[in-house]
Amino acid sequence: MQTKPFLLFTLSSLAQARFGQEGAVQSIIQALGAFGPPGAAGTLAGQTPSVLLAGASACAKLELADEIVATLGDDDAVIAGAKALVAAEKNFNPFAVSIPTICSNADLPVTAALRGIVPLVDPDVEGADVQNANSAASVQTPFAADGGLSVADITRLQGFENFDEQA
Repeated sequence: MQTKPFLLFTLSSLAQARFGQEGAVQSIIQALGAFGPPGAAGTLAGQTPSVLLAGASACAKLELADEIVATLGDDDAVIAGAKALVAAEKNFNPFAVSIPTICSNADLPVTAALRGIVPLVDPDVEGADVQNANSAASVQTPFAADGGLSVADITRLQGFENFDEQA
């Protein structure tokens, strides 16, 4: 019967649609080759997939975004690339957990231009529509992040609470 191949193709397409997203951010950082020391953008771009995978710390991508700015400079293009990483959706294994993790370290990100940006979450997570709209808005105009607020704190203040904190 033809149903089995179609089902496998459909499942494969859905899995691919949710996984492998880290390549988009990697391309953005790779394109910053004109900034910083020779080869630095490529090296930093190569680190982006690992900080967006399910097993990575939710704070690791904020640390890498800070490193991108520290290494490549504070040109608007570099800041835009680092913002894309901060806002990027971190994968999680829906077979192991049902909600994403968001960084609760109030010291991250260190770079002022990156503070107040909240991440995208998997659209299947309850409340994701609110969080993903907040994420898109925060890339354009970051939320207030003063007073020692973490990304998790800011996320909660903006109405999304369906996540685990991770320092």
